[in-house]
Amino acid sequence: MTKREFFLKAMQADEYRRRAWVISAFSLIREGMEAWKNDAYPYRIVQTPSGHFFVDPEKGNALTLIEDADPKEPPLKIKDHIELKVGETPNAYEDVKTTYGNVLFNFTAIIWPFGKKVPFVTGRVDAGKLEAYVIKRLADEPKSGDPVPEAEAQVAPIYVSEYLKFCDAMFYLAGFTQLCVPAVTRKTMQAPPGLLALRKKLLEENKDRLNDPAVIAGIMKKLIEFDKEYLKDDEGANFLITKKSYDVVRSKLFLMHGAESGLGDGVEVDLIQNSLSEGWDINKFPAMNNSLRAGSFNRGAETMLGGEAVKWLLRASSNMTVTQEDCGARLGLEIHVDNDSVHKLPGFSVVTQDGHEKIPDLEAAGQYMGKKILLRSSMFCKLEKTDYCAVCVGEKLALSPTALSAAIAEYGNIFLLLFMKKMHGSALQVARMNYKTALI
Repeated sequence: MTKREFFLKAMQADEYRRRAWVISAFSLIREGMEAWKNDAYPYRIVQTPSGHFFVDPEKGNALTLIEDADPKEPPLKIKDHIELKVGETPNAYEDVKTTYGNVLFNFTAIIWPFGKKVPFVTGRVDAGKLEAYVIKRLADEPKSGDPVPEAEAQVAPIYVSEYLKFCDAMFYLAGFTQLCVPAVTRKTMQAPPGLLALRKKLLEENKDRLNDPAVIAGIMKKLIEFDKEYLKDDEGANFLITKKSYDVVRSKLFLMHGAESGLGDGVEVDLIQNSLSEGWDINKFPAMNNSLRAGSFNRGAETMLGGEAVKWLLRASSNMTVTQEDCGARLGLEIHVDNDSVHKLPGFSVVTQDGHEKIPDLEAAGQYMGKKILLRSSMFCKLEKTDYCAVCVGEKLALSPTALSAAIAEYGNIFLLLFMKKMHGSALQVARMNYKTALI
C-alpha cells in the first residue's frame, strides 16, 4: 500500500485523534520489535530497519508494508505534497493540491468539529481568521425536540458545541510543535554570513548621524531584512513567526545591540554596535546599565502616570452620554480608505447628499476602497455640552449610551502600556502616520 492510500485510510479511521499515531507517522521512533502486539490498534505504524509497516484491519491486523516509505525517513512528512480528489475528505468540495500537514490539520481542527460545514483550508492557517469565519455562523444549540433547519453545508449554522470541539482540537494540535516547527537549526543558531561587512558599511555611510534614532532604525531595518533573506528557506523560519523574534531577539543576539536611550528625556540615543554574541563592549557598559534602570523605573514609578491619566479621563468624561439617534451633522472626518483603515469603518456612517449612509459590515466598507470619504465623527456632533448622537459615535459605542467614558479612558491605558513595555525588549523603528486614519 502506498503512503497516500495508507494515510487517507488512517485519517478516515480517526487515527489523527490518537497522539501516539501522529507522532509515529511524522517522526522516526524507537520501540521494541514486538511492542506493537501489546496494543495493535488499526493502522498502528511499526517502524523497522527494513521498512515501515502498519497494522492492517482489512487483513486481520496483520502487518502490511508501506511500499514507498523510506525506512531511513519518517513514514510521512508534514510538507510533502498530496493531491486530493473531491470526496476524499468530507470538506473537499473540489480537487486540491495540498500537503500531508494540511490534511492532518483539516481532519483534526475542521472535519472533527464541523464535518462538511467549513471548506478545506490550505497553506499557512491563520487561527484568528478561521475563528472569525466560524463565529460569523455561530448559533445557539437547537432545543431538544426542535427541528434542525436544513441548509447547504457551507451556509449551515455552526453550534456552540461544535465550536468548543474546535477549541479542543486547536489545543490538541499544540502538542505536535516538535514535529513541524523546529526551534533549532544550524541557521537559527548563528549570524548570517556577510553580516559584519554589511553592518560596517552601513555604519560608515552614516558615521556622522549615529545619534539620530531614525538613522539607526534605518540601519537596523536593512540588517533585519538581510537576516530574513538568510533564513527564508530554513525550517527554523517557521518558528520565528513573530516580529519580536527578528526585530528584538535575533537582532540583539546576532546583528547589533542597537540604540539605548537611557534615563534622559531627549531624543538622542547611544548606539551599541556589538551584538550580544560578539560580547559586551565595555565602553558601552554605562549605557546598557542605564537602559536596565530606565526599564525598571518605567515599570514601577512611571506607570503611575498612566494610571493617573485613566482616572482623570474617567472623571472628566463621566457625564458624556448618547442621547439621540442623529444630530443631523453635515460635517465629518475626511479620510482616504485603504487597507489600514477599511476595517475601522463598519458601524460608522458616511456623509451623503441626502444625509448619511451606514456602513454595516466589512463587505460594504470595501466599496469605498481607494476613495476619499467624509465620515461622521464625534468631533463634529452638533448636540450640546456632553451629549452625543448614535450616528456620530458609531454603532459600537452607541450600544452602551452611558459608557463613553470607558472608551475615552483608553487613551490613558495606552500610556500605561507604553510605560510597562519599557521593561521588555523593544525594537527601534520608524513609521509613517496618517493622523486622519488614526483618529477614527
